Amino acid sequence: MNIKRQKIFSIEAMTLTLCGMRFCHVYKIEGEGEQRNLRRYLKVYSGGEDSLKIEKSVPCNMQTMIDLMNTCGILRWDGFHGKHPKNVCDGIMFRFEAAVNGKNTVRADGSENFPKGYYIFVSALKEILAERENN
Repeated sequence: MNIKRQKIFSIEAMTLTLCGMRFCHVYKIEGEGEQRNLRRYLKVYSGGEDSLKIEKSVPCNMQTMIDLMNTCGILRWDGFHGKHPKNVCDGIMFRFEAAVNGKNTVRADGSENFPKGYYIFVSALKEILAERENN
């Protein structure tokens, strides 16, 4: 069966890395079972090594995340590679990887070229972190 036509019913892990000229953020779903957290890290370079510094962490309802991923068509992202557009000097690079449905891995990446549903997904992650942090 084609993974891109299925729906997500479980999320085992998710990492989304967004890098620009002056920042690199890493969004992760971490934890076990229903007790998960959505976290945003700042990737920093110090002493010759990259490390992740946690910026925000909020409890994460897994059904909400599953619904969001299905709404954004995350399974269709698998294998997406968005080449950087000609004559664009700057932009955002992204790398996405998720383990879903117990055995499937979804991978996508791009440079100022994104799959359908990308902006909705990233905006929703930012809203979840901001909304829950303020409550």
